[in-house]
Amino acid sequence: MRKTLAVMERDLLRILRNPAALLSAVVLPVMYLLILGNSLNGPLTGLRLGVVSQDQGPQARALLGALQAVAHGPATVVLVPLDDPERAFTMLHAGDISGLLIIPSTFSRDLARGLSASAGLYVDNVDAIAATSIEAAVQSVLPALRTPLARFETHLGEAEIRAQEIYPRVDYDTSLIPGVVVMSLFTGSMLSGAFNLIMDRFLGIHESYLSTPLRRLHINLGILLSGTVTTLLASSLVLAIGFLITGATVHGGLAGWAALFGVMVLTGLGLLAMTMMVMGRAGHPRIAGVINGFLSIILFFPSGALYPLASFPWWLRAFAHVDPETHAVAALKAILFRGGDLSAAGAHVAWLAVFTALMLLISTASMKRTL
Repeated sequence: MRKTLAVMERDLLRILRNPAALLSAVVLPVMYLLILGNSLNGPLTGLRLGVVSQDQGPQARALLGALQAVAHGPATVVLVPLDDPERAFTMLHAGDISGLLIIPSTFSRDLARGLSASAGLYVDNVDAIAATSIEAAVQSVLPALRTPLARFETHLGEAEIRAQEIYPRVDYDTSLIPGVVVMSLFTGSMLSGAFNLIMDRFLGIHESYLSTPLRRLHINLGILLSGTVTTLLASSLVLAIGFLITGATVHGGLAGWAALFGVMVLTGLGLLAMTMMVMGRAGHPRIAGVINGFLSIILFFPSGALYPLASFPWWLRAFAHVDPETHAVAALKAILFRGGDLSAAGAHVAWLAVFTALMLLISTASMKRTL
């Protein structure tokens, strides 16, 4: 029994000498509670709805008043008044607004005559959940226009909101493709790059680098480029399988394909450089496992790959705006589902480029070139 207790004591002491692994048993469940609990199935709020009202009549004003009540009550939508329909459509295609309501100049006049009056609602159906929420919010205000009035007509028309999707319908399985590609890029970055460096250091292979004239930049870039190739091959296979399962395709011809792989390379390199920055000085593989679980939660689930950012609380939404996986998912969605509109991905690609450059600089500067 004393021998068994001695082995147990030694093992307990070894665990206590590695508090990071022990702390992960507490931190990771709490992170799951905070991140998963606030990033899935929450109420959608703050969806930007552009409104172009070409009618100044009483019924149009009543419709706008009812929409303002929704904006100030459930806060599902935020109204964005616009004057020019062409500029409004440009904003919708660029993703600056999630929906667009156009009230024609004959709206109030048709209702006054007892005719059916229609207003056009255009939704960005790349995010089907947000599009459905906007349509439901706008449809909910129609009862405000059905107040009985004294009229001579025996058959009075009702107001209608006709929803029009601006892109081909994207089903749920297809909408997951950008998310699983980014997940593959992240997983590849964890299994290569910094992890290989940690294993080399742990096994003593890293000492061979110290006997060469290689600088930190050479070692860092070599490992990153090797990891990028590996990660890109794995994510490309995931993308191909996703296309086979869902029947999705890439719009925009060669430019669309080039943009798609450009985003994947930029994302993979940025994530690899980030993991090198975080784990570049670690000396034990166990630390890599702890950090892997931590980063996979805080980066993927708030990225909007599974549920719209509009459902997040303010603090999680603020983090999502600086999360590299958020911009990677948004850029891939723009290329895959917006009909090859590369301009819609421009801001996200620019952010990824800045993030990747910054991570490369920091990871190279912080790399440990000693035992």
